[in-house]
Formats: sequence, C-alpha cells, structure tokens
Amino acid sequence: MELRTRRFASRGPGAAGRCQGVRQLLPPPPLLLLLCLGACGAAAPGEVDAPTLYLWKTGPWGRCMGDDCGPGGIQTRAVWCAHVEGWTTLHTNCKQAERPSNQQHCFKVCDWHKELYDWRLGPWNQCQPVISKSLEKALECVKGEEGIQVREVTCMQKEKDTPAEDIICEYFEPKPLLEQACLIPCQQDCIVSEFSAWSECSKTCGSGLQHRTRHVVAPPQFGGSGCPNLTEFQVCQSSPCEADESPHSLHVGPWSACGMPHPRQVRQARRRGKNKERERDRGKAVKDPEARELIKKKRNRNRQNRQENKYWDIQIGYQTREVTCTNKTGQVADLRLCQQEKLPMTFQSCVITKECQVSEWSEWSPCSKTCHDMVSPKGTRVRTRIIRQLPIGSEEECPELEETEPCVSQGEAAAPCATYGWRATEWAECRVDPLLSQQDKRRGNQTALCGGGVQTREVYCVQTNENLLSHLKTHKDKDASKPVDLKLCTGPVPNTTQLCHIPCPIECEVSPWSAWGPCTYENCNDQQGKKGFKLRKRRITNEPPGGSGGTGSCPHLLEAIPCEEPSCYEWKAVRLGDCEPDNGKECGPGAQVQEVVCINSDGEEVDRQLCRDAIFPIPVACYAPCPRDCVLTMWSAWSSCSHTCSGKTTEGKQIRSRSILAYAGEEGGTHCPNTSALQEVRSCNEHPCTVYHWQTGPWGQCIEDTSVSSFNTTTTWNREASCSVGMQTRKVICVRVNVGQVGPKKCPESLRPETVRPCLLPCRKDCIVTPYSDWTTCPSSCTEGSSGVKKQSRHRVIIQLPANGGRDCTDPLYEEKACEAPQMCQSYRWKTHKWRRCQLVPWSVQQDSPGAQEGCGPGRQARAITCRKQDGGQAGIHECLQHAGPVPALTQACQVPCQDDCQFTSWSKFSSCNGDCGAVRTRKRTIVGKSKKKENCKNSQVYPLIETQYCPCDKYNAQPVGNWSDCILPEGKVEVLLGMKVQGDIKECGQGYRYQAMACYDQNGRLVETSRCNSHGYIEEACIIPCPSDCKLSEWSNWSRCSKSCGSGVKVRSKWLREKPYNGGRPCPKLDHVNQVFSPIGNIKVL
Repeated sequence: MELRTRRFASRGPGAAGRCQGVRQLLPPPPLLLLLCLGACGAAAPGEVDAPTLYLWKTGPWGRCMGDDCGPGGIQTRAVWCAHVEGWTTLHTNCKQAERPSNQQHCFKVCDWHKELYDWRLGPWNQCQPVISKSLEKALECVKGEEGIQVREVTCMQKEKDTPAEDIICEYFEPKPLLEQACLIPCQQDCIVSEFSAWSECSKTCGSGLQHRTRHVVAPPQFGGSGCPNLTEFQVCQSSPCEADESPHSLHVGPWSACGMPHPRQVRQARRRGKNKERERDRGKAVKDPEARELIKKKRNRNRQNRQENKYWDIQIGYQTREVTCTNKTGQVADLRLCQQEKLPMTFQSCVITKECQVSEWSEWSPCSKTCHDMVSPKGTRVRTRIIRQLPIGSEEECPELEETEPCVSQGEAAAPCATYGWRATEWAECRVDPLLSQQDKRRGNQTALCGGGVQTREVYCVQTNENLLSHLKTHKDKDASKPVDLKLCTGPVPNTTQLCHIPCPIECEVSPWSAWGPCTYENCNDQQGKKGFKLRKRRITNEPPGGSGGTGSCPHLLEAIPCEEPSCYEWKAVRLGDCEPDNGKECGPGAQVQEVVCINSDGEEVDRQLCRDAIFPIPVACYAPCPRDCVLTMWSAWSSCSHTCSGKTTEGKQIRSRSILAYAGEEGGTHCPNTSALQEVRSCNEHPCTVYHWQTGPWGQCIEDTSVSSFNTTTTWNREASCSVGMQTRKVICVRVNVGQVGPKKCPESLRPETVRPCLLPCRKDCIVTPYSDWTTCPSSCTEGSSGVKKQSRHRVIIQLPANGGRDCTDPLYEEKACEAPQMCQSYRWKTHKWRRCQLVPWSVQQDSPGAQEGCGPGRQARAITCRKQDGGQAGIHECLQHAGPVPALTQACQVPCQDDCQFTSWSKFSSCNGDCGAVRTRKRTIVGKSKKKENCKNSQVYPLIETQYCPCDKYNAQPVGNWSDCILPEGKVEVLLGMKVQGDIKECGQGYRYQAMACYDQNGRLVETSRCNSHGYIEEACIIPCPSDCKLSEWSNWSRCSKSCGSGVKVRSKWLREKPYNGGRPCPKLDHVNQVFSPIGNIKVL
C-alpha cells in the first residue's frame, strides 16, 4: 500500500478517550507500522511520567561576523536539543527556559589588524625533568635526561604594548608552541691532561724551584665537579754554589726583514754546488740512452709545474738577528763569557712576503634586463678581474674579484618589458559549512544550510601585454593567457575569499478562508445539467522566494462543494432602504426595499438583464417606532458560521442580536420584546461535508522542448546555443478533505491548475581552462651527490566550472615529467709535487757563526701545487680555490745533514688501509752511512724509525631515492571482506608496507655500494589500506504508544544513524531530517 504523509503522536496524560493527530514534515519516511487494537475508553498501558531524557547541547563559537572591524562583531554558535544517548531531536523536547544563548559580542578581526597585533614570544624557561612513572633511577647517565621547557606566548597590541585576545593573532598566524621537549645533559666533570715533565730548576746552584703544568681538556658543565690545580711546584737542589752568579747575560735581538741574497753570493753558492756535484758524479756519467730520456722527461715535467705555479712566485731568502753577551754595565763582551750550552741561531731561511696582485677590471657585461620600462626593478651588469699573484706570507686577503651595479637598457631598440597582472577564476558557490564547527557540520548533513557563508576563487598571474594576447583571438578554444610564476605579479593580490549569503526559506502564510460563495455552474458558458459548485478562497499573504516555502509549496487556495440548481448570476443586496410603514401610516410595521445589483459567480457586477431569471430579493420586514414605543438598535451582522458544512451530527448556525435603547412609555406604547426575541438564529453551510480541492505537486525539472523555438539564445565562447525554452510539468490530483485522492470529476475542471508551463533553461556553461603554463625549470647546475629523480611540471587553471549540462573538465590540470639526469658536479683536488732542493742561508752570512759548517744545516724548501680534476685532468687554479678546500703548505723547514748529524733515508709512503674505521697505517725510514755506528742516532725515542697513524675513516650517508611505493599487503594477510566487491575483484585492505629505495654516498658525495651504509638498498614503512565501513544504525527503539486509545491504531519504532559509511562501504537507507529510518512491516492497513 502507499503510505501517506503522516506522523503519529501518542496520547498524552489526561487525554483518555480522545485521539490526537499531528502533521508530519515532508518527505515521508517509510514507517514500521503495527496494528494495535484497544478497548474504547481504556487507557493505553505504560502511560507514566518519564524522567528528563533531553538536554541542550552547544557547539563552539563560530567566526566573528559584522560590518565594522573591531569589538562590535557578533559570533554565534549552534544550540540543539539532544537525547541523552546522543542523537539530535526537536527543540520542543528540551526546556525552553534552560536554553543557552546562541549569540554574543566579539572582536571582528580585519586584514589591516595584522599591522597592529602580533605574537610576543617569551624566553624558554629552564629545562625541567619529566616526572617518571618508574621508581628506579638510572645508575649511569648516558644520553641525558628528558625534560620539558615552557614559555609564555601572548597576543600583543604593538602600539600600546598591551595584551589582547589570542583569537585576534590566531586569525593571521596559529599560536606558537607553548612547550617543547628538551634534554637535560649529563653532568660533565672537568677533564684535565696529564702533567708535563718538571721544568729545569730555577737555580743553577743551591736551592731552587721547578714546576710542571697541565691544561683543561674539557671544562665542567651542567653541574659537574670543578677543575683541580693546573700547576704544581717542588723544591730542587743543584750543586752548591762556589761563587757568585755569572756577571754576564745573553741578549737576543729581533729577526731582520726577510731578504734575498746578493746575486754574487748566489753565483758562488751555485758554483760550489756544481763543483761538488761534478765531483760526486765523476765516474758516474749516464751513458744509457733510456736513462737520459727519463731525466729529460722529468726536467720537462718540473718545468711545466713551475709554469703552473705562476700564481705562487715563491722566493726563499734569509733573515738574521744579533746575539750578544753583555756584562752588568751593559757593555758587549765576548760570547764565550756567556755560559750556554747552545747559543741561539743568528740566521734562518724565510719566505719573501708578497701581496695579492689582481688584473685590471674587464669590460662591463651586457645588462641582464634587455627590455625597457620604468616600473619593474632595474637589471644588473657585472665586471670581473682575475688573480695574478696569490698572497704569500701576507695576512691580507685578495680583493673582490666581481663587481655588480644596477643598469637599464639603453637605446630605442630596447623592447618594452612584459607586464603581468592578476586574474581570478569565477567565484565558487556560496558555502556555509566552512564556517561551522565539526558538530555543526554533522547537523548540516541533516538539514539544508542557509545564512552567512563564504565563497572562494583561485588567483593566478598572467602576462598582460596586448601583443602577447592578440594571438588568442585566432584560437577559438583559448580565451585566457597561460599562468606564469606568481612572483612576476607585483601588485596587490586580489581576495580569494568573500562573504556571501544563502537566503533561508520562508514558510508560506495564507489568509483565513472566505465565506462559501453561491452555487454556480462550473462553466457559465457551457451550462450542462443541474450540478454546480460552491467555492471559498483564501490568498497568500507573503510570497516566499521562488513561490515555495521552507518545507514544501503553499497549500491549496480554493475549495469546492458540489451543489444543486446552480446559477451563474444573482442579485446582491447593496443596502437597505428606509423602513416604510404599511398603509401610509407614520409608524408601525412596514417593509424595507433592498437596493440590489446583478453579479456573476466571481462577484463582479454585470448587466442587470443577466439576472432576469434570478429570484429578486423580497422586501425586508421592519418596524418604524411610534412615539412611546420601545426603541431597539439595528440588528448586528450575522456571525460567522459555526461549521463549514452540515452532517448528521453537525449543523451550521449563525447568530445576530440587537439591544434595547429605550423602554416603552406608560400609555399606548409598544412594549419591548422578551430577551429571547433580541437574538435570532439561522442555518448556514447546509451543504454536506464533502469538500474537494485540487492538490498540486512541485514543478519538475525544466526539460528542453525542441518543439518550441528558442528565444534569448546566447552564444558562448564555443559558438553553441546554450539558452533555450523548456517545459515543466507537475502532478495535479483531486482530493477530498479528510479522505484522500478521488476522481478528477469531483473537482471543478475549469479551476484545475495548469500541469505544464514553459520555463527558461539556464544557460549551459562549458568548462573553460587556461592554456598550460610553461614547464618548470629543471636543475641547470650539476648535482653534488643529490639523490632522487628531478621532475618538472606544468599546470593550468579552471576559470569557469561546467554548469547546466555543459562540457566537463575532462583534461588533466597538472602534468609532470622527469628531467634529464643532470651531470654530476666535477670535483677538484690539490696535487702536491716533490719538494725542491733545501735552500740554505748563504755561507757568507753563516760563516761567522760558531759551529757553522758550509753546505749543511737548517734551511727552507718549496714545492709546486697544481689543481686537478677528480679524474686527474688539468684544471684552473680558481676551481680548486673555490671547491678543493685549503691550499696545502707551499714551503717547509728542511735540514741538510752535516757530517756529524744523524742521517736517515726519506720516509717511505704510508702503508695502505683496509677501509675499516679504527685501522692504522705506517711508514718507515732507516739509518744510513756513518750514523749506523753512532749510539745517539740509534735512540728510537729521539729518532723514530717507524711512524704510525690512524687511517682516515670514511663516512657514508644513506639518502632516499624517488617516491614511496604503493602500500603492499604481505602475502597471506589479505583481509577479505565478504560481500564487498569492486568491479568483480575482491577488495583488499588492512596493514601493509611501502618501500623507498636508498642510495649510499661517501663524504665526497660519490655513489658507493649500499652495503657501505649497512643498508639493504631500501627502507620500509608501515601503512594502512583503509577497509570499507558500512553504514551503521542503532538498534530498534521501543514501540511508541498506540496512536488511538480505542479502535485500530498504529505503533511506530525507529532506528537512527550511528556511523556514516566510508571507503566504499554499504550506503545508508533513506533517512529523514533527524537521521532516523523507518522500515515497513507487511501490508498493514491503518483503520
């Protein structure tokens, strides 16, 4: 059976013997009906007062709204009535007196407030330890103790330096963190080195002091113990003093400036050196041609190294100082009088200091800005210079090698610069839900949202030159320039959001019914039979928007009652004439003639000839009072009819009355009538209670009607007609009041509302997108050990969304592609060459020093360094200066052994390392010549023959490469949900893992085997493939009371929504406005 729009309400306390019906809101949900039979007059069981089950609930306060900025705003919140179990119900179920306020004053924040308010961040306080639940305390501090530190964060009014509400600052920026985790480091005691050896005794004879020192390796921190004494003293005893201390003392002067030896000294030294070489090589002449060739290649290589070393013109000179012996009077004495085991050196080799030398500036480069305008920033131009001589022994750095200055393009040939401007898409539809809290959003799913909302749009930057956009006129599928980088638009950014308003629906209001009209033919132009209708009407007092109210269309405005002997025209009394006494008397009984007009069935006045067949109103009996008669008022108007129709138990009645103004005189006057005679009653609405009316359904969707020629045709960008005339239809049925639908012949056909009407189809709007932007740039420079595939992308913007059946946005809005793999950055290294011959101070300078020997002693030697690529190829010196780290030492002290010195071979190369951290490598040398027989040369503490050092520990770093894989479920752990299938495949869900490749790099950014990083070549991470969740409803509620206290009635029970479906779960059945569902149970008729 078809269920009617109906709601059943249980009988309230004290209402025994009565049945009560209440109107239900549309649309009708399916009902679970249960036929209930009860004895008339018997109270339904279970009617007792129930405890309070409904409570007021409030949502969070919404955004502050208002026309003016500042404290004059208003914010609202949702207030609703809810059952104790959590579901929402009608407001009438809660106590109205306890309803919380849903509105309060607030401070409305505007964009310009950003300059007035800001967060003030207080300093972090001291790190406090976190209270541990464990009673055990760690025996040894290893990593430190976990703690928390907090700070104050206050929203401040910057000008007045006064605090303000946090919500003002939160409008522009989220509130910074108030607390953070911290680590309380372990206490660190002071660490000192071992004591040094004891110093020499302060006295050469008698008692003196000697000391030893140690230094601080690590100072105390975080409450650790302090440092001990760093110096210790002790008494020392030397041989007894035989006489007074020496009256002479040694004075050492400062070193002189580093100078070059005289050319004659150089020639003499070179001649002596050649003579020695000639003597040494005598008898050892190289006669082997292969050996001669090797020597020639070595000389050429050394010559090339000297050319590459032009940036360091190293000159080794010498410097001297004066060492004198003076007596107590300051006079110079013989050095032998100053008792000293070893006199200080009076000469040494040194490096001539040279300042940095650079070339002249190059010509200015072309201006980076090749176009001309006066708005955008200027361009730049650059000039450079190169280093001719790098500084040697100087503390001053080289000057800047590059200079930049602003510039503008010169000349009339410079093209105008491209100009850029902001463009915006269409505003999206007005939405209220972004302004709602989470609770309000759940309620928004139940009812349509209206009121204040927001709408958004997208803003993008385009080039606005006319010459650029002119080509678009020739492309009918493009009407917008492509988006460019947002940084190119310098003007203010247009708003991307704005407030909007969705009108709330208005309930339709109608006037009271008019009185029933006369019995008229259905169509006076076609008078058939003797059947007619009486009509009554009402009107709409407020026209809702769109002609429909909030919960449905307006009710019917006309009702009809079948009647017999209809007439299309009748006389209508306009007013009564004066009372004319009978027989020409001056007073007494008489008659009043009615002044009438002829009217049609619509109450309009027509020609009097049309009423010739109508019954003319008869004169009305009246009474003209005589002197001394009782004086009465005129009759009042008839009251409204007590019933709209008449039946077996009901009958319509009207009443009118009058009152006594003056009583009759004593003699001859007519006495006043009895009280009952002062009131008259007459029947009304004598027609039976069979009222009919046309009931209309809502208008359907506007459908294009090809039979009707289109008007107001609009041509859009694709030159297709997108506006036309359509047709709308609706259902119209004849309804008998309190019964339901009946045949259409019961209602007047001439008053039947229209079922079809023309309508204007809204203009069809196709999707319009901008052309693709340019591809983003790929990395132009080389990569230093970076991992991952670089991608470039392009996008376009929807500037008009499809509407009213227009073409959808099917093409992708975003594209990306992989960049070509950039070349790895070239790495550079310093290459050091063999040390040159040790240069000594000229013999002419050192020959006067005691103990000096010609051709041996301390000196200084230099070496060449060159710049090489990682593969060994030649590179410019500036590349190594920029990329290869500090410059290796160019000179070092050297020693030409004398005959009495210990002589050794040169150190061998260090042994190879096995690559493991913690390994060591060694190098060796041996004693040569007569030194083998000297005991002092065999002292390994002074002259070690083996040196050991730790191998450099390579550091490796693992970095992810590429994107994460899809979430992959482990084999055998697929959760199969019964009944859930997607296109015939079983849907898999649950916990899985996703993977990402890993690459291993060394400290120089070079790719090495992944095993070096102790990695499997990938990392894994747990992930979740969400399982579908079906719609979940509550259990059935208890049955409601019977809708009637006697006879046949209806009981109802319901379920309500507990959880919405997600991830493709089974959908919910149809729900009503409070998220309840009713299910029918068989074909049960309600009697």
